[in-house]
Amino acid sequence: MLLLLPATRARALSVDFDGSAGTSFTLPTFSVSAARTPRTPRKPGAPRAPRKPRTPRVPRRVPRRPSAPAPAPAPAPSPAEAGSVSFNGVTLPADAFSRTDRIPDSLVSAIDATRSTLRLALYELTLPGVADAIVRAKQRGVDVALIYDQGHGAGAGPAGGSLPSSQSGPSAQFSQVVAAGIPVRLLKGGGSWGIMHNKIAIFDGELVETGSFNWTTAADQNNFENAVFRDDASLASLYQSYWDWMWALATPVGGSAAPPAGGFGTPPSDPSPSVDFNGGVWPRAIFSPDGGTEARLVDAIAHCRSSLDIAIFSLYSQPVADAVLAARGRGVAVRVVADVSQARRSPQVAALVSQGVALRLSAGRGGAYGVLHHKFAVLDGKLTATGSFNFSQNAEKFNFENQLYSADPGDAAAFEGEFEAVWAQAHVPGPGEVQGAGVALR
Repeated sequence: MLLLLPATRARALSVDFDGSAGTSFTLPTFSVSAARTPRTPRKPGAPRAPRKPRTPRVPRRVPRRPSAPAPAPAPAPSPAEAGSVSFNGVTLPADAFSRTDRIPDSLVSAIDATRSTLRLALYELTLPGVADAIVRAKQRGVDVALIYDQGHGAGAGPAGGSLPSSQSGPSAQFSQVVAAGIPVRLLKGGGSWGIMHNKIAIFDGELVETGSFNWTTAADQNNFENAVFRDDASLASLYQSYWDWMWALATPVGGSAAPPAGGFGTPPSDPSPSVDFNGGVWPRAIFSPDGGTEARLVDAIAHCRSSLDIAIFSLYSQPVADAVLAARGRGVAVRVVADVSQARRSPQVAALVSQGVALRLSAGRGGAYGVLHHKFAVLDGKLTATGSFNFSQNAEKFNFENQLYSADPGDAAAFEGEFEAVWAQAHVPGPGEVQGAGVALR
């Protein structure tokens, strides 16, 4: 007699067909239960045997286990970790780079979303779409005001009229802003070469934009640049205090733009420094002229323990160069990528090269017309410093500049990624390429 075995539920078994990974087929397997003894068949007409009564099942009380507490929700990522910030319904990049991002589009989005106030401090303006957005903001009732570098604004008169100027003249976009009736003041730095070099926007007192990115077509198309957006009202208030300080020093378009006889005084400082790094605390932002920006950068480099990556347009600060060499001397892995046109004239760059610092040169993204215009450092992969501040005495003593500090991991990762990309396309200085016999203009 053929005995059929009942099959339990099939279970998939994956078998390598030829012994190599990735080639397999699936076979069903069966478990076999023990065969039962067949019952003796009942004779026809015989009475059925009475069934035994079932024993009633007594329900067993099982105490309920207490439910496990719900896991705590993961902390929300910071703006930089999330990679974006939100402002009045629009999303903006926390960190943007001209190599990969359309920074002018983000500027237009932020300006178009502004509802009440827009404060600008710009070295130069040649972006048509951005100028249009500034004028639109004025037309819909936003309180707009602009501080502009005197060297780029000279020659523009009220309502777009022309004034005598030794410069090539203001851009059409700047003249458009003046003609729209937007309050504009011009500001010149100290000394012979001092400039108003900021690239700052404060939107509704809630959002701040800064970085190396001039609001120009060259910055957008030819240069390596960065811009950061922060939706932080406290940080916006700090930048607003600096903007107010500059506004009081600036003069209306068409007026005298000479520096005050008694000097500029001291710019505002961060009332609540809160950026922690290797046992020290840094301000969220620091300002020039004479605000101590250079000293705090040197101090940050002195706290560096493992790695230091610098991307810099103009390096003429001897204290910064000395701090970089000291970091290398104590075993910090140092890399510097500098703009080729500025580095050729810098004694400090020449000293770094002669002392064996890993240094490369970049001409930006636009061939003969491009520059590496970054001014940032990433220290130990934890602290990021960026802004308009070149590493030079002129930036410290005579220019209007800003430098932003951040210990946010998202910022460090973003700027480290930008550094690696710029470093990869840069070149090692050739024989005689770095002479070191120039004067810093920025």
